[in-house]
Amino acid sequence: MPCASNINAFVTGTVPYTDTFTHNFAVLDLAKWVSYQSYLSPYYGALPISIVLGQWGFEMGWSLTEFAARNNPGNMDSTCGYSGSIIPGVSTPGKRYKFDNLIEGVTAYAHLLIAGYPCVQSAYSHGGIATAAGLTKACNALSAGYDADNTTSSSYCANSTYAENSPSTKRIWATAGYSGLYTTINGTNNTCINGYNYIQSSDPGLYKFTNISF
Repeated sequence: MPCASNINAFVTGTVPYTDTFTHNFAVLDLAKWVSYQSYLSPYYGALPISIVLGQWGFEMGWSLTEFAARNNPGNMDSTCGYSGSIIPGVSTPGKRYKFDNLIEGVTAYAHLLIAGYPCVQSAYSHGGIATAAGLTKACNALSAGYDADNTTSSSYCANSTYAENSPSTKRIWATAGYSGLYTTINGTNNTCINGYNYIQSSDPGLYKFTNISF
């Protein structure tokens, strides 16, 4: 078994997008697309595929059903201008928004992570691309909301500007943080994730996905 069964099922699974027909996108390909957008972005560094898979897994509880239900793999608490809405009767932050379709949700996530949290890809590149040190630094930045080496502030999808280079100027994605994210991604038994500790530098060519204009 390349990973724990629930992790393996999530990473190797698919989620649907329906227009005139239903197209099932591989979760791995979606994560590659996010990494590729970071590679194209004007921000320093880029994101490894593995950290996208890891964050989605933590946020979705490694559930494809949860992913498909709201098309909100990062549990974003805003649509950030993409097509989506609040779910009636749901007030839990991170659970109350759904996107109109998979493409809107994954694109919104990629845009927010890259433009709103530049400290994460900066940390990965400063720490060392395709290294344990780089992945550790990126996981810490995502969990803490800052990295001391970050030089790019952000106000994307926010009412304030965050320098993201110290605890006093941090921007938190998840209040509880991501304790254990690095261990989960880099675990020797989790080869279905840690085999993707690299940046996607070529277009995965996903149906109807278009590059983000940052």
